[in-house]
Formats: sequence, structure tokens, C-alpha cells
Amino acid sequence: MRLTIINGSPRQEAQSARVARYLAEQAVGFHDIERIDLARDPIPFWDGEDEASKGEAWQAMVPRLAQSDAFILISPEWNGMASPLLKQWLMNADVPLVGHKPTLLVSVSSGIHGVYPIPELQSSNKNNKLLFIPAHLIVRRVGSVLHPQPESAQSERERSLRRRIDESLALLARYSELLLPLRHYRDPYPYGM
Repeated sequence: MRLTIINGSPRQEAQSARVARYLAEQAVGFHDIERIDLARDPIPFWDGEDEASKGEAWQAMVPRLAQSDAFILISPEWNGMASPLLKQWLMNADVPLVGHKPTLLVSVSSGIHGVYPIPELQSSNKNNKLLFIPAHLIVRRVGSVLHPQPESAQSERERSLRRRIDESLALLARYSELLLPLRHYRDPYPYGM
């Protein structure tokens, strides 16, 4: 199974990118893992006109997304909101690329917060039919966690976070297996009622 991790931070070498690398290393339920960093592969704001107006970076991303069986979307929390780059990615994504594919949401915060991007992103799947699994991750105080270190040197909070990550990734892999038959289903009502 193929997993695509989308880092939605607009910063080069952001903490979100480090979290993306960690998740890729831990995602043992997937045989092929790709990371897309929207700071390095920026997509223009789509004007809603046609596919060509989504830009060359998006067109290059299309076959990679179509081949994916599952996604992880990572957003830093900025001013209590999800990343605008990730929101733009969701605007561009449509059913043939991402529909009926399980997705794990991850919020990253430098402080004790990080909650708000999750419900904001959860409300962004009506037309693209991404399936957000019933687990999500909030990586708080990101600067102090998920660094290479032996388990004996980790705090209880860090060990708990790492266990939660492992369980969430295992759940994502299981959803991906079980939802394979739905990949090619096309709803006759693509935009709701």
C-alpha cells in the first residue's frame, strides 16, 4: 500500500517537516511512502476556472496522489487555524485523486494548543470525499518531542505520544486495506444533494 504524507507548512524545514519524517519512519504498515512538502512544491491559489489554472506543480502532483492508498495531512497551527497551503491543497483535490481514501489528520503546535486545525480540516472533505479516520494526532510543544533518543530518556508524555502515533498509523493502514474496494466508486451526486 502507498501512503502520501502532505506537510502543509509554508516554512522551509519547519517542525511539521520533522514530524512528517518521523511519521514516514514509523509507518510500517505501508510499503511505499512519499512525502510532499507544500513549502517546496507550492501550488498556486486556484481561481476555479479549469484544471490548467491549478498550476504546473499541481499537475505534477496529480499522478502521485492518484496512486496513493492513504494520506496523512499535517498542518501547523497558526493563529488558531489550519495552514492556508493545506486548505488550498484540499480545494484542488477532487474525487478521482483522493475520494474514498482514508486520511489521518495531524496538527502541530509549538505550544500547548494545536486543537483548532483538526475540526477546520475535518469540515473540508464534502466534495473531495476524503475519509478522515476517527483518530487524529496533536503534536504539542513540537520542539521538545520526536527527536531521536532511547526510550529510557523519553518523558512519559513523549512515550504516550509515540504510542498514540503507532496506533494511529496502524489504524490508518487497516482502513486503507479495508477501503480498497471503494477506490473506484463514483457517487452519481458528487457535490451532495
